[in-house]
Amino acid sequence: MASRTKGTRGGGPPPAAVVDEDEVDDLYKKPLGDFTRARDDLAKRLRQAGDKAAAERVKALRRPTAAAWTLNQLARRYPQRMEALLDAGERLREAQRGALAPGGAQELREASQSHRAIVNELLRAAPALFAEGGYSEKGNPMDRLRDSLLATPTASASDLELLARGRVSGEIEPGDLSDMLGLLRGRPSERPAEADDEATADRGRKTKKAEAPPPKRREAREAPEKQRRAAEERDRKEQRSAKEREQEDQRRAKERKKQRSAKEREHEAQRSAKEREKQRSAKEREQKAQRAAEERERKARSEAGEREKKAQLAAERRARKERLAAEQREQKAQLAAAERERDQASREAGRAAREADRLTKEAARMSRAAEKAEEAARAARKRADEAERKAAEAQQKAADSAGRLEAAEDTLDGLGR
Repeated sequence: MASRTKGTRGGGPPPAAVVDEDEVDDLYKKPLGDFTRARDDLAKRLRQAGDKAAAERVKALRRPTAAAWTLNQLARRYPQRMEALLDAGERLREAQRGALAPGGAQELREASQSHRAIVNELLRAAPALFAEGGYSEKGNPMDRLRDSLLATPTASASDLELLARGRVSGEIEPGDLSDMLGLLRGRPSERPAEADDEATADRGRKTKKAEAPPPKRREAREAPEKQRRAAEERDRKEQRSAKEREQEDQRRAKERKKQRSAKEREHEAQRSAKEREKQRSAKEREQKAQRAAEERERKARSEAGEREKKAQLAAERRARKERLAAEQREQKAQLAAAERERDQASREAGRAAREADRLTKEAARMSRAAEKAEEAARAARKRADEAERKAAEAQQKAADSAGRLEAAEDTLDGLGR
């Protein structure tokens, strides 16, 4: 589609921080009651991972309303019908621009019928989704859902991109109320065609105008079942009328085809040329948007690589710190063990020193005792020697006395004879 922006998921400018888009998509897939808790958990994980900017971006995501949640589920579960709705809205917008040309009113009616038929298809699938989502808001969300689906032809490109991705948080608002009413009624736009592009670019900046709810909406809020039956009856009547108008339009188209003049064919050729020019411009815009998206994606990958490098460096620094801390703890443990061994060795050395001192004293005492014993032995030997000398002298004296005695005896004997 030419009017929808391609590229960054979720529409708008690229985020300052790269967030896993699959995780963000999962938030909008969850039951409505789980959105806030899951969003806060994701923001907490990002903050713990050190990506504060991404965490703040996720934390800023608004919880969808019941109607917005149902729009998201329609876009995710019926992507082909939602794509058909957006394409039909674009055709309706283009048909309104050329409605004043010959044959343009018929094209506008056909485009309006086609768009309304797809809206009715999606609305028929909505009640089951509302029941699944546990709708608890005041009023009838079917009215807001219908208004959002009908507003797609004049909605801003960013709203359409969010809807296509299934990420809207509020109802889709029309870009211009008068254009919206004109499209629904199959009426040509009151604005010149050249001002339409400028108005489309400004849609995203317009604020919602407060309007008093129409009587039918108030009545629907008071009696939702009656509103639903009336809506179904209107849809059936619109389908019958659309079929009748289609048959009548086919008959008239055949008549016009027979009566077409060269001037009409020239107008048709001009419209075809304009259409080709529009398609070419749309294709160029799409290519430009795609290039911009690729540039944003490249930049995002580069930023992700830088963050990964920083995270890796931080992890390496943490690992080094842990290794140093472990080494310091080991060194402290070794030092403490060495100190314990030193203290034990010191105590044992003290005990050995005391024992050596005791033994030294004992040896000194024994040495003194030995010296005393040796002195006593020397004295004893001296006494023994003296006694032996005296004994020898006594023996000599005895021998001398014996000699003298013998001599005396001999003398006596000689005298006696």
